[in-house]
Amino acid sequence: MDVLRKAIAAFLLAILAAVPAMAADPFITVKPARDGSTNSAFWIMDMESRPTGTMVAGLDLDRINLALGRGQNIWCAADALSPASFVSSAPAVRAEIARYLRGPDGNIFRATTRMTGVPLTAIVGNYRSCFDQVAPFLLLVDQNRPVARVVYVHMFTDWTPFIALRTDRNRLVVSSCLECDHAIILSWNRRTRRFALRSEGP
Repeated sequence: MDVLRKAIAAFLLAILAAVPAMAADPFITVKPARDGSTNSAFWIMDMESRPTGTMVAGLDLDRINLALGRGQNIWCAADALSPASFVSSAPAVRAEIARYLRGPDGNIFRATTRMTGVPLTAIVGNYRSCFDQVAPFLLLVDQNRPVARVVYVHMFTDWTPFIALRTDRNRLVVSSCLECDHAIILSWNRRTRRFALRSEGP
């Protein structure tokens, strides 16, 4: 089954490589409530994510796919998040997006960590699998080499498109919301030399 999945993915990636990539941002549309209400925080509103990119942090999808675990769906598109990734037809929602993401503290989608002892770039974004599943991801990349290397990748398949991260000493804190207690903590165990992921909060 894995052989078949990889063959299908290789075929689809070859087709995508022949098509010029569209500009990524904005690629997430935030939809206000059906009654037109915009009272909810934008990160809990319905969102439609359409990632189209074929590279993330200097890594093409082939190299990211090689780092995926056995049985995980191969990626056919992926884009890193930025403050410009979100758009809405509602002026009030656009204003809220700008208020949270366009200020000096708006870079909540990228960080540098030394949890393993060397500088690593942490990036969050959305991917689309070759079976049309769209979900957020966390990617750790070692960019201290002539060729960037995937150090860690994790997909949050039960989350909405919104994802943010921050550093906390030698840990990464990843969340599906702002101004909330929900978080996933990524840490590095120096004894086992493995990453550990655990949930914190409700």
